[in-house]
Amino acid sequence: MKVKDVISCSFPSWYDRFEKCTIKSIVLPMTPEVLAYMQDNGTLVLPEGSQPEPTYKRNEEEEEEDDWDHCETSGCVVEGPKFEEYNNKLKEAIKKLGGSVFPKLNWSSPKDASWIALNNSLRCCTPGDVYLLLKSSTFVTHDLTSPFKDCDDVNEADTRLDYYLVLRRWMEINPAHEFRCFVRNKELVGMCQRDVSQSYSCIAADQANIRSDIICFWKENIENRFPAPDYVVDVYRPAKDHVILLDFNVFGETTDGLLFSWPELKGLEDTRQCQIRIVDDEPRLSFIDEEPEGNIHHFNERNITDSNRHSYSPLRENMPEFRFISDATGVQPSPYMQYGLPLDIVDLSTGHDPQKLIDFLQMKMQSEASESSEDEEEVPS
Repeated sequence: MKVKDVISCSFPSWYDRFEKCTIKSIVLPMTPEVLAYMQDNGTLVLPEGSQPEPTYKRNEEEEEEDDWDHCETSGCVVEGPKFEEYNNKLKEAIKKLGGSVFPKLNWSSPKDASWIALNNSLRCCTPGDVYLLLKSSTFVTHDLTSPFKDCDDVNEADTRLDYYLVLRRWMEINPAHEFRCFVRNKELVGMCQRDVSQSYSCIAADQANIRSDIICFWKENIENRFPAPDYVVDVYRPAKDHVILLDFNVFGETTDGLLFSWPELKGLEDTRQCQIRIVDDEPRLSFIDEEPEGNIHHFNERNITDSNRHSYSPLRENMPEFRFISDATGVQPSPYMQYGLPLDIVDLSTGHDPQKLIDFLQMKMQSEASESSEDEEEVPS
């Protein structure tokens, strides 16, 4: 994975080129003050004026009955930052997009933070809704702190980056019609359902049409127009002959392979980086590799016999492979559930912090030993 490939998947890099086949969006550059607020890991306090004033006001009788006089709060009041001008831009953008939006940064949306919203959704109607989700998201934090950490040329390439807040017109999306497609060496090599936490019977019943519609959409709207040779694209197919572009992602472990493993996706390289030449009236297969300068050279040339002609042909008829979950036995847990749990619980369940597990077991053993001692004391002599 290269830095330039990651930048090509940044929303502002591709939106203008594919605007006609995706959801209407407004891109707002982040001011230095807003960016610093987003990068601050301190107390989560919403900016002043980002939420509408409450319409309900307490009367004098309710104030007299208030039982909170004994609480001293004056020393712990935290004021939010003031982004009046930027808040007005957000309000205007939300209004232009119909009154509710889906927020994201250059790459990531705060899907892992939907649990913190009152409606348990990413639907935002105010600037405060947008700030709350973005500030609570681990995915967004990755965008802000280490977007190029998996790139092998991070130490040589130019990693200067401008950050943007993206607001997309809200659309109710049925997860049964959302799909992820994998493009390797400018060839569509695989596609699968986006939501792997459910089994959708409608996919199995209409799989041929789904596959055909997505392939046609990719060929007509994306093929040879996206600058990177390897990428992942998410699409939405709400009806026959109707496909909408949702997003582009980098081709690599940073992106969830879902029903594919990354070793097998990368293993498709040999079947794509090749060409057939006729040498001495015999077909010969030449694997090719693209050098940084763009030159093509051949290597590992071999004869094509009837036995291996199908295995190594770059025009394999079964590409792209379409995968979906046909029954409940293939369902996987939602990857976003863990983000709504306390970090200690997540570490214990996944084994990411062995010391916490050791401490928990020791505490459990001490508790059982204490209960055993109490039981012995209660037994009459």
